[in-house]
Amino acid sequence: MELDNLKAVWKEVGASAVDTSAQELEQLLAKKSKSPIAKLKRNLFWEMVLVVVLYGGTIIYYVLQNEPGMLYLSLLLGITAALYGWYYITKRRLLLSMECVTCEVKSNLSTQLVTLEKLLKMYLWAGRLLMPVILILSGMIVYFTSPLPKDIELSKGAFFIYFFIALLLISLVFTVPVYFLNKWYINLLYGRHVKKLRQIVNEMNEMPFAAN
Repeated sequence: MELDNLKAVWKEVGASAVDTSAQELEQLLAKKSKSPIAKLKRNLFWEMVLVVVLYGGTIIYYVLQNEPGMLYLSLLLGITAALYGWYYITKRRLLLSMECVTCEVKSNLSTQLVTLEKLLKMYLWAGRLLMPVILILSGMIVYFTSPLPKDIELSKGAFFIYFFIALLLISLVFTVPVYFLNKWYINLLYGRHVKKLRQIVNEMNEMPFAAN
């Protein structure tokens, strides 16, 4: 009889320990992850404000010029801004779901973090390609919408070849410093906070009681 009572007490203590561990895990997750997630949301918001102001102001200026080349440039910037808008909405929704730590089990949080890391890597590559693509496309728009200078003795075809090579060289020169600047910028706004979240999730995975 005493042995049965001892077993019952042991089971109660074990269940209580598991419940306590689960509660501590939720508290740990809420305490540690909310801060970097909140910083990610804040940085994302202010970046969106900057994009709206810069792109919006430039697009309006180009449209008011009422010239074919300017209108095409405004369209190019509008497409770029729309792609960033999609990125912003996708990333914000993900961060909002990650912030609700009591609504998600550990495995879901790990999956969301992987998605966040993929978005960040995609954003990094987009930043690398944006400068040369924008420069080349803008140059093509200016070339095809502007008359050939009168003092140019080359034919239009030959001038196009030299002009295109010049665009490639200029894009290459600008791409190198922009690459490092973009990498530093993304790490400042997002990368370091994502690393913190990854560290937290890794610590959770090492906990024996970190079960779903």
